[in-house]
Amino acid sequence: MSDGPWNAVLAQPAATAALRAALANDELAHAWLLVGPAHVGQVEIARALGAALNCPTPAAADLGCGSCSACRRILADRHPAIAALEPEGAFHRVDEVRDWIHDVSLTMTEGRRRVVRVIAADRMNIPAQNAFLKILEEPPPSVVWMLEVEDDSVLLDTVISRCRRLDLVPFGPEALMQRAREWEVPAEHQEALVRASMGLPERLRDLADPDVAAARWRHLAILDRLATGGPGQVVPLAKELVTWSRGRAVPLKEKHARELAEKEEEFGVEGPRGWPPGVRQRLVKAHDRLEKQELRRSLDIVLDDLGSYLRDLLAVQSGAAAGALVNIDHEAALYRDALRLPAPAAVRGISAVAACRDALDRNGAPELQLERLLLALALPIYATSA
Repeated sequence: MSDGPWNAVLAQPAATAALRAALANDELAHAWLLVGPAHVGQVEIARALGAALNCPTPAAADLGCGSCSACRRILADRHPAIAALEPEGAFHRVDEVRDWIHDVSLTMTEGRRRVVRVIAADRMNIPAQNAFLKILEEPPPSVVWMLEVEDDSVLLDTVISRCRRLDLVPFGPEALMQRAREWEVPAEHQEALVRASMGLPERLRDLADPDVAAARWRHLAILDRLATGGPGQVVPLAKELVTWSRGRAVPLKEKHARELAEKEEEFGVEGPRGWPPGVRQRLVKAHDRLEKQELRRSLDIVLDDLGSYLRDLLAVQSGAAAGALVNIDHEAALYRDALRLPAPAAVRGISAVAACRDALDRNGAPELQLERLLLALALPIYATSA
């Protein structure tokens, strides 16, 4: 028998087996805690589960047919049985959680059970977690919650205890190579970019974009630029990196401007006046959130590139073989830069990358945070050369 929608879930055999066994035995928990890196199958798992729960003619208790109207719309994220809740800012806040509770308590207009993904559930603050706990204690029978976290240690024990845990793992080389072929990564670059993706399919998808692939070479040359240009490169380099990241959001901004113009035409208005109450504000707010997310994702690409290079420097300095490198296509540059940045400074650099991410999570100014990071790298390089 074909595994239908479950075939789209790659590299997560243990999680898939646990969910399918729960479905087959009618023991599906009302809440699941998915612990692991983002974008390693969470979307595909939710779709396959939603199809199994809502298919009118399932092939088996654990398997939606994948071809009926309901399954097709679920797999395309166009069915009310699938919902995804993302933080509107740096964190999920208590008011958002109360809105979730209200929304999922409404009777479903179509389908039998709703699968609700709480994306980055580890970014619920404590009041939000306490509010969410109420619905976990008295769960609506029509809802299956999927709490997606990278770090479950920040969740309350009372929240964790009411969920069944599934551990998700980074992709292995074979699954990533399959994705590389699907996304038409040039054959001559597949091995290098699969390595550079560090087990994360979303990073591989980014690297399949020629603009991102070209930018990676510039990001991996940051230490060389600091070494040859000195600390005076910090400010212009930070500005360059932020400009590139903002440029990545331009197509999205243009798309949103077109959507706003189409809505104005639909409502027969021009500018902010004359809209139905609240409609324009909600649309602009949603657009702003998506544009900020795209900017942050682009900044994360920069940090991922730089962090992976520093990790490789430590590998070179410890005598690791070339096969252990993430950036195998930069081997010569790594051996050069290993002489410029001492190992203790590389370790501090990795910590500075993590601190930069944390500051961006708290809505720190991107240019300022990148300047701090680059300065933390430039000073020891300068001291070594002096």
